[in-house]
Amino acid sequence: MPDRQYKGRAALVPLVLVIAILALLLLVVATRSDGSVKKTAVPAVAQKRDPRIRTYALLIAKTQVAVWTCQDQRRVPRTPASVSPWALPQSLPYRKWTLRLWTERKVECLKELHAHDDVIRRLQQGLSGTPMDGSAGPLEAISRKWGISPYFIAGIAGTESSFGAASCSGNPYNAYGLSSCMTGWSVPYFRSWAESYEFMGRFLTSRWPSARTTYDFYGYAACSDCWGRKTAYWMRAKFGVDNTVRYA
Repeated sequence: MPDRQYKGRAALVPLVLVIAILALLLLVVATRSDGSVKKTAVPAVAQKRDPRIRTYALLIAKTQVAVWTCQDQRRVPRTPASVSPWALPQSLPYRKWTLRLWTERKVECLKELHAHDDVIRRLQQGLSGTPMDGSAGPLEAISRKWGISPYFIAGIAGTESSFGAASCSGNPYNAYGLSSCMTGWSVPYFRSWAESYEFMGRFLTSRWPSARTTYDFYGYAACSDCWGRKTAYWMRAKFGVDNTVRYA
């Protein structure tokens, strides 16, 4: 009986040795050259450690800042941030979608911001060499505010004073022949071209709210048709536009 027990135990020895050797081999395979043991990361952890997650967060943040800067320049309310880019779900597809959304907002805002660049460029070219040279920016912005064509305001100055070269001596920024250079009907003293543009924007839109072309300003001059024709000429010759007086 004891011999049988001994033989059974002896038969288990090779099996134990095989198991021990396999375990040792697995440990060697899982061990790095520096002695540390590799750890197999689960997909979720691997995703969190993906460097592209941080890269997309940075890109989203920069794009958001660009959108808000553009909106500040346009003086329109900022597009709110729904969530901080650092708090977005750890998902590359979601972050790619978020970046695409903010990129579209940036493109649209910049398009609106620079929509008036061509107008300013035309004004600068047309007014170059005249006393009104350098005032294209304020002229465009103020005209847009009042919905009146900046080419029309400049055209009036061309008709009345050769674009400021023959302005009123006592009011040099009155290039529009207002009150025949007198102080009648509360024509103020203008301290800059911008002040004169602001006055003209308010004056033209309030006095002739339904006007659409240069020929609709009856009463501005003794000969309305003559005045309308000459002003339209300056608008075409200096800026290459028709006689439309509204600024959409």
